[in-house]
Amino acid sequence: MNARSGRLLSLVLVALQGVIFLAVGLTALLDGPGFGGSWWAGSTLVLLGGLGMFWSGKDLGRALTPMPTPNGAGLAAGGIYSFVRHPMYSAIIIIAIGLAVGSGHAWTWAFTALLAVFFEAKTRVEEAFLMRAYPGYDQYAARTGKFLPGLGRRRLA
Repeated sequence: MNARSGRLLSLVLVALQGVIFLAVGLTALLDGPGFGGSWWAGSTLVLLGGLGMFWSGKDLGRALTPMPTPNGAGLAAGGIYSFVRHPMYSAIIIIAIGLAVGSGHAWTWAFTALLAVFFEAKTRVEEAFLMRAYPGYDQYAARTGKFLPGLGRRRLA
């Protein structure tokens, strides 16, 4: 993949991510079929997800970018990234789950599930870029969980 098509793919993925997360947030505001939301539990998850995003961003430092392509600031493998390869995505999913729990709305749950599936797909693209940019990425991925510590470690070829 050349640089131009990689940039276009990155922009499309970031736009899709934004649209899906916006759908989560908007449907959480709707009245309709639901499962009886819990405001306190949902708010707690949203707060925890927000803290996770802050922590992830702090540990990424200059490597922070919404794009799945590396920005040249180096591989972040310390701090929270020593346990999880994609903690920012984990945090966003936790926020979405919090919104779904809080609203109890069926559509919020559906878009939250779609967001989780989307991040699984986006990480596949992102990790292909990371393996090309950083020769040791495959070893890092083999010892580090994908979204949760210890889960989703990449198998070495």
